[in-house]
Amino acid sequence: MATSTKSDPKNMDLTLRIWRQDGPSDRGHLQTYEVEDISPDMSFLEMLDVLNEQLNAKGEEPIAFDSDCREGICGMCGLMISGHAHGPEKTTTCQLHMRSFKDGDTITVEPWRADAFPIIKDLVVNRSSLTGSSRPAASSRSTPVRLPRPTPHPSRSRRRTGPSRPPSASAAAPASPPARTRAPCSS
Repeated sequence: MATSTKSDPKNMDLTLRIWRQDGPSDRGHLQTYEVEDISPDMSFLEMLDVLNEQLNAKGEEPIAFDSDCREGICGMCGLMISGHAHGPEKTTTCQLHMRSFKDGDTITVEPWRADAFPIIKDLVVNRSSLTGSSRPAASSRSTPVRLPRPTPHPSRSRRRTGPSRPPSASAAAPASPPARTRAPCSS
């Protein structure tokens, strides 16, 4: 009987079939990787970080994937996981935990495939059609890449419509600007 090399019996060994593509003009292919001793409490992106650390240690090219906030807010991490957008749960990829999978599972990981999002490298796609500006591709380092946030459109910025704080009887407090009112619409 073989003994398990897992540090925790709850941890998983997985087979990953990951889309690899050197650049926009490369044809691309699915490549198979084995990852071992993955905690069910890891997020999917943390599991990819572990795989990239293993690839770096072997001197192999890490997998490029996009992530920004890793808080389930921005959507930059969107992937197709085993044929489902973001994976088997109704959440963002960065909030998908490995407990959604079973020990021994084979997971296929691909980028979004749409004409509007051409592949830049591996799992990174060009999202400029969403933002209106081209953002640099994420690095394949195992630490998250912090890209600058796009400048909000002026029509979406918050406008102050009244005093920022309640009036104060204190003479030392600066005066609040007068509240703005709208004229009623006439048709």
